[in-house]
Amino acid sequence: MLPTVSLNHAQTDDHRNTWGLALLIIGSLSVVILLVSLQKISQRNSVLELDINQMQQPARGVKLSGKESKTKLEEIVAVKSVMEELSLPWQSLFTGLESLSSPDIKLVSVEPNPKQHKLRITAETSDVAIMFGYVKNLGNTPIFNDVLLLTHEYHADSTMPVRFVVEAIWVQ
Repeated sequence: MLPTVSLNHAQTDDHRNTWGLALLIIGSLSVVILLVSLQKISQRNSVLELDINQMQQPARGVKLSGKESKTKLEEIVAVKSVMEELSLPWQSLFTGLESLSSPDIKLVSVEPNPKQHKLRITAETSDVAIMFGYVKNLGNTPIFNDVLLLTHEYHADSTMPVRFVVEAIWVQ
C-alpha cells in the first residue's frame, strides 16, 4: 500500500497584512466623510435654490391695502416712464433738430413719445412757406421718418403768426 500524503496549503503561522488593513480602514473612513460632506452640500444647494425662487417671485406674504397697492403700482408706472425717457436717443434727436435751426423758426416744445418712437414738435414761424420748408427738411433728415404736419394756426396779431405742430417718427 502507498503511504498517505497530506497536502496542507494553508499558512501555519498567523500572518496578517497590517498595511492592507490600515488602507481598508482609511478608505472606509474617507468614503464616510465624503458621503457626509456630499449630504451637507446637497442641503446647502436646496436652501440656495429655495432662496433664489423666493427672490424671483413677488412677495406673497406681504399684503398691501388697496391704497398702498395702488400707490406702488403708480410708482412702478412712473419709474418705467422715466426709464423710457432716459433711454431715448437724445443726442441724435437734438443733433437732427439743430441741423435744421433757422432764425425764421422758433421751437415752442419738443414732446417725445418713447413707446411709439414719435416726436411731436410745436413751432412758430412768420410765413406758411417757411413752415412747409421746415416740414420738408425735417422729413429729409436721416433720423426722422414719416414726418406729418398735424395742425397749423394763423394769428395775425403775433410777431410769429403761424404756429404749427409736426409729428415725426425717429429711426433707431
